[in-house]
Amino acid sequence: MKNFLLSLGFLFFASISSASMEAASPFKVAWDGSPMAVELGQNVVANIQVTVPDGHYLYAEKFDVDFVSLEGIRIDRIEYPPPKPKWDEFQGREVGVFTEDLAIRISAHVPEDLTPGQKEVSLVLGLQGCTPNLCLRPEKREISFLFEVKSSLAIQGEASLPASGQGEFSFWSSVKNGDIGRLREKGMLWVLVVAFFGGILTSFTPCVWPLIPVILLIVGVHPEHRLRRNLTLSLSLVTGMVLVYAVLGLSAAAFGKSLGFLFQSRIFVAGIAVLFLGMSLSMFGFFEIRLPQRLQQFLHALGGKGHRGAFLAGLGTGLIASPCVGPVIGSLLTYVALQKDYGFGFLALVIFGCGIGLLFVVLGTGYATFADRLKSGPWLVWVKRLIGILLLLPALYYASSLVKFHPMEVVTQNESKIIWITDETEGLAAARSSHKPMLIDFYADWCPPCRKYDREFFSRDDISELANHFVMVRIDATHTNDEVERVADKYHVVGWPTIKLLSADGTVYENLTVHAYAPDRLEQAMREVLKR
Repeated sequence: MKNFLLSLGFLFFASISSASMEAASPFKVAWDGSPMAVELGQNVVANIQVTVPDGHYLYAEKFDVDFVSLEGIRIDRIEYPPPKPKWDEFQGREVGVFTEDLAIRISAHVPEDLTPGQKEVSLVLGLQGCTPNLCLRPEKREISFLFEVKSSLAIQGEASLPASGQGEFSFWSSVKNGDIGRLREKGMLWVLVVAFFGGILTSFTPCVWPLIPVILLIVGVHPEHRLRRNLTLSLSLVTGMVLVYAVLGLSAAAFGKSLGFLFQSRIFVAGIAVLFLGMSLSMFGFFEIRLPQRLQQFLHALGGKGHRGAFLAGLGTGLIASPCVGPVIGSLLTYVALQKDYGFGFLALVIFGCGIGLLFVVLGTGYATFADRLKSGPWLVWVKRLIGILLLLPALYYASSLVKFHPMEVVTQNESKIIWITDETEGLAAARSSHKPMLIDFYADWCPPCRKYDREFFSRDDISELANHFVMVRIDATHTNDEVERVADKYHVVGWPTIKLLSADGTVYENLTVHAYAPDRLEQAMREVLKR
């Protein structure tokens, strides 16, 4: 009887502990972590279930899966229902959202040459959701699947793995399912268009244009040859170039996946902005991006006459990072790495290669007509500068998230007289020494109601005067880190904006906590604290 009561007590407290942990997030993610028996060469399916409560929704564009360990298991595809369009008042645009529970299907394959034994597939799931009035904090979930791989099992059909985590965006799955809206939402269609025309523009730069007739002559294109031979030689040349770019695209996507959550670091984002800026400046002649001279000479020596020689020459031409081509390829590869999608990385660089190779094919096929008309001029320099200006756009985009530049908010932010402390420990010390109550504003750039507080509440003169009686602390979660997570967990913050009011000794007035955008309630709460 005593053991029975102890067991009941244990289960009771365990259930309370579990409930308190899950209360931090309204979204439930379930998966079966027990080993699943599979045989070599077999397909296996992971059926994932994500619960979305009533009144909540998940942003489709925030879905992200980083596979940490595969141990030889191959992920073939990830499928989930298409998101629903929704006008987001916070962001002022239409976004894709999931408003109902998600059934996600991950298809994997066990290679026949895999060593038998227990294999673990582990991943980190990222998601973010909202309610009509509150932006919930971005989440990361660690998930593991166990596979007991055996060489001879009488298993028919597919093994099934119930419920887990989340769907990774897959470029090829979206294309196969005809989910063009999903591609448009992530900006990928526009990037593919820009990649193609960027390749065409690059071929008109002073580093490439004058070399086209020389390269065509080297591979055997000649005015006296038949049109068909010149066409096939040109296509062989361009095929080599495109193959090189395709490999670079896959490598960039793999590199991006290996970096995982490093992309959320402010230092890393700053490095991305500086990289794009450097690529832009190189197009204006501030410096040149070149491969080592000996490597360039080796690549130039590749190839020769005939189709095989043209193909090898294309490989060399594609690898030579000339002062004009290098910055464009570097910028495109950086973007591909940020997307971490193999299919997109492959296609984006193939399309870029087709763009830059188009002029080679056109001029090579009609060499007899165009050979004497390929003339350089000042216009080539202006094409190069135009590309430099275009490369400034992504640099400004990534820099804007660091300087928190919001055009509609500049005036009101500059007018604010509030001095914010950005460290919670420092704020507590200041409150104790000054005997002032403390206000903690949990803020993020991706939280429109937070920015609305800046525009319409904290910029007011009467609120600035009221804030003088408080120690004002702002915890910025735009780029999450361990300290932000620690403070958010300490004060049980689930969504943004959340504003906490504390006494001078650090006691939290829980009944005065303000969620969402409620300026009147916040002002009333601040005045209530001063009366205590």
